[in-house]
Amino acid sequence: MNTKRTAFTLMEMLVVVALLGTLLGISAAGMRVADNMAREARTRATISKLNHFVMQKYADYQYRRVPGNNARERLENLRKLQAAEMPDYWDQIQNYSPKRLLVARQSRTENDFPSAELLYQIVMGMPEADSAFTSMEIADTDGNGLNEFVDGWGTPIYFIRWPFNHNDGFNGAVSKIQNGEDPDPFDPQKVGNWHAVFPLIFSCGPDRARGTILNSDNSNAGSPGSGGTSGDSSERPEDYYDNITNHNL
Repeated sequence: MNTKRTAFTLMEMLVVVALLGTLLGISAAGMRVADNMAREARTRATISKLNHFVMQKYADYQYRRVPGNNARERLENLRKLQAAEMPDYWDQIQNYSPKRLLVARQSRTENDFPSAELLYQIVMGMPEADSAFTSMEIADTDGNGLNEFVDGWGTPIYFIRWPFNHNDGFNGAVSKIQNGEDPDPFDPQKVGNWHAVFPLIFSCGPDRARGTILNSDNSNAGSPGSGGTSGDSSERPEDYYDNITNHNL
């Protein structure tokens, strides 16, 4: 006589548990990928807005009048003005820098984010910037009272005014110009020896490893390439391959 089975066997239960575990693993992996994609998209949107403000300010220097007895002196004075108004290191701030930067310098601390904090001060000193960014894009990550723009992973977004050694390896539109021989837009008479160099704004990406050296051995350098923050690539390429920059949007 056949008896009716009322329960699963141990083997059947183990198979069900294994299948559920596999499905949960696939689901979790998919959620992580989707989460990273959303964070990356948010980061690109933030950097795109920052690029708009920074490049607007940078381009305006082509029309700024500066003193000088000749073209070389005027170029040197223009470079000094750029460094004072768009510093990427505290020592570049001068007495004639915008008041917002002078006030921020009084609160500075020795940390790893000076260019991120200065980027915030530069951009937020521009018209319409106040309403362009949400609270999710701004944070004081080191608690020193000075805000930074942050990426989708909550990491500060960095800024280099003259990244003369930077090569992102992605052949982005800006990088193609910067790494070529295009003339310096601020030197129409070609009295200097530098080609076009454009500010670099970058996120560390999902690994949160910067991968770009912020070398400031001579922060008062008067021109791109004569010192200051170079933006050299790290010896660990895996650190910067996932960086998100305004050069590869």
